[in-house]
Amino acid sequence: MENQQPKRKSLLLHRLAMVAVALVCLAAIKMLLGTRTLMYLYARDIDHIAVTVTPPGESLTATGDDVAEAVSLLSKAVTHGRQNEAPAGQAVSLTIYNHDGTTQQVVACGDYLEIDGKGYKMRLSDGEKIDAWADALAEAQGAAME
Repeated sequence: MENQQPKRKSLLLHRLAMVAVALVCLAAIKMLLGTRTLMYLYARDIDHIAVTVTPPGESLTATGDDVAEAVSLLSKAVTHGRQNEAPAGQAVSLTIYNHDGTTQQVVACGDYLEIDGKGYKMRLSDGEKIDAWADALAEAQGAAME
């Protein structure tokens, strides 16, 4: 009987260690895969989006299908943790006006995404897609984006 007590303790410690290793592995996988921070953004909730591209400081307005395309890009953008500083370069600022009167500020600049003042590191390809969308919107509205 006395011999079983150490075996139980050893078995319990082994199981606790396995749970700890599993949790660490899950956390590492989540960090590698990233998070879709704006995955609950829906075009049906948005009235319009005010878009400013800096430089050159062009102001545009997105409505209808343009809003749906922007929401599709933003909701699929994958972020990888917090980032405090925005990089230099062309920034696309989106002020999202919802039907309920609330607004949301989103800034995309290369691999940086800022949502209501909180900065995140984003996949560069997602940032390039948002930039290309803003350029296409400017071209459709006749704005010069040089």
